[in-house]
Amino acid sequence: MVGIAESGLTGSVHSILAGVVMRADLIIDGLTWDMVSIQGTDASDTIIRMIRDLSRSDLNGILLRGTIIAGYNIVDLTSLHETFQLPVISVTNEPQENLREHLIHTFPSTWERRWEVAQRNGTPQSVSLETGATVFLQWKGSDKKIVKGVIRRLTKFGGIPEPLRVARLFARALVRNPIS
Repeated sequence: MVGIAESGLTGSVHSILAGVVMRADLIIDGLTWDMVSIQGTDASDTIIRMIRDLSRSDLNGILLRGTIIAGYNIVDLTSLHETFQLPVISVTNEPQENLREHLIHTFPSTWERRWEVAQRNGTPQSVSLETGATVFLQWKGSDKKIVKGVIRRLTKFGGIPEPLRVARLFARALVRNPIS
């Protein structure tokens, strides 16, 4: 499984995406990173490039820390699923509220394209975890029972599955100590 999360760069037009390949036994088995445009439309293409750069044939899924990243740069779950023929799961801790209105306000001339992608991703569904946390999931390429099982198995505490927790730590480290 590859988990991908972001961390913003203060005052930048980019945000860092970091990816962590994690085995089922929670051993880290690979790393990747790239930059995505704030308020851009390159999130899906950047994630596709990151996963291709890993050159792995043993990945069994893609885990994302949300579909709305870097200032409404919306990840297209269908595109990722179709590109890699792998299940794709997005995990957030809060539901997406008033997204359409935010898009109209922020992107008055191009909001429809972003809204179409968000609609195609589906409505986030809440899932209660044994840790006591509630998460909101969107997915493509699997069924709800399997998705819930995967998230429950990968979440050891709180509401963030381990591949995403480690990817976020990696992204934050890159923000503090950028590689040139």
